Amino acid sequence: MSAFELLPRRQGRIEYRSRQDGGVWGVEEWRMTRGGDGLRVLSAHCEMRFGKDWVVRDSTQSAHPDYHPKDAFVRIMRDGEVTGSGWFSFTDDEAICESVTRDEGRISQRFPIRRPIRGFGMHAVQSDAWLAAAFPYEKGAGHVQFFGRNLMHSTHHFGATGPFIATTGSGLEYVGPETIDVAAGRFDCHRIRFVGLTNDHPEYHLWVTRDGDFLYVKGVVEGYIDSVFELTELSGDPL
Repeated sequence: MSAFELLPRRQGRIEYRSRQDGGVWGVEEWRMTRGGDGLRVLSAHCEMRFGKDWVVRDSTQSAHPDYHPKDAFVRIMRDGEVTGSGWFSFTDDEAICESVTRDEGRISQRFPIRRPIRGFGMHAVQSDAWLAAAFPYEKGAGHVQFFGRNLMHSTHHFGATGPFIATTGSGLEYVGPETIDVAAGRFDCHRIRFVGLTNDHPEYHLWVTRDGDFLYVKGVVEGYIDSVFELTELSGDPL
């Protein structure tokens, strides 16, 4: 009998910290695997206490090698109570949602798309990095690309509503390549920023690895959030 072998994997921990006092107000623990069919699977457990918001969110998403999503699951808890869970599926031309929420009840949605879509926003910040996977970095620093309709499970800034298919508009600007140091080590990154956000999200810069896995290394959100998001632990090899 051959020895049991685990799938190739990477896993990490991201801390959400206030830029005012350095206090940690959230943590995200994620795991990424790759199957023999080439699908990457991202699972993330997030816990946040920001002001009056106490949110616990578990989410899983699989994506094709071009980062077009295949399916996803999101479960949300607010103030110690489960407020919604939902399943999402994506084909070349359609996004489907089946969910149940405390506020909206039973939800069934079908939404037309074109492949490849930019990605599916699950609000885990490692998921934010995957939203930047299809950006044309070869066009160089300063290039901006807008996405007319982005799919996500919630337009709440901490992903605390739904889950259901919601849409926003935004784009990305490539600031340029940078090598940065964080608690988890030194990484060669793409630095990008979101532009044209339509859900009143504050200014948002992020650094993602250039190794093809698009790991979230660091993020800075200004405005009322005024926080830094930093990779503090990482294990495993590139997928």
